[in-house]
Amino acid sequence: MSTSPFTNMLGVRSEDVHATERLKIAIMGKPKSGKSWFAATAPGPIRYYDFDDRAESLEGKPNLFILSRPTMLQIETDLAVMKANKTKGLALPTTIVFDSVTFMVDAMDAEIRRQQPGLYKGIKVGNSTLVYKGKDWDAVVGKQNYMRYLVGELTYLGVNFIFVFHEKDEKEGTSTPDETKYTGLQTVNPQYLAECMSLFNEVYRIQVNGKQQYEVTCKPTYNVRASTTMLLDVLEPPNIMDMIAKHKKKREELTNGKR
Repeated sequence: MSTSPFTNMLGVRSEDVHATERLKIAIMGKPKSGKSWFAATAPGPIRYYDFDDRAESLEGKPNLFILSRPTMLQIETDLAVMKANKTKGLALPTTIVFDSVTFMVDAMDAEIRRQQPGLYKGIKVGNSTLVYKGKDWDAVVGKQNYMRYLVGELTYLGVNFIFVFHEKDEKEGTSTPDETKYTGLQTVNPQYLAECMSLFNEVYRIQVNGKQQYEVTCKPTYNVRASTTMLLDVLEPPNIMDMIAKHKKKREELTNGKR
């Protein structure tokens, strides 16, 4: 007779779960703070969606397959191809990067407007250009749901994924059109996607310190809600492969220490 209380139940033991098996990373930072280079240090090969149209900034980074200014339809086509390849037992990218979400929301808007044009209104700019803006909160909810959809599809594929965000000063919920109040924290831009941070195991902020060196905040501080499931310090150099190696070394030391 089995003495396990989990007999005939589906699941895995926590001892068999590893923080680095499937990386779910959000990276935030100011413009020109090294976000793209940091993302490109993830395990490859990497499918890199370059929404900022700055592929040249990745020169010298190995094992990237870059698509600049993609549409959401192109991304969904790629996801369908990867799902079919997974079924056939074919190789998949090890990591998929979206850089940056701050500009990806324009592609999301375009796709949501194609499907539900009534959620948007056109604003004339100049003599003939129309810029579209969501009429109400439904357009924002649509983009939040799009993020959840993408994370769900990527989770099914079992690949690492990284979403890169520009950062901004976080507004308080009590702010009004006449008075803007701030919390003193940094958050992702656009702020309405901050609630999607719960979808990520790793939330990092990259910045340049007073010594003109790049550093990554991996744990909560007084000005950012960073987080990590890996055994890392509060601040780390910006190299994801090195961070993974550090975590594995510390975990092995802890495991051996318990024996």
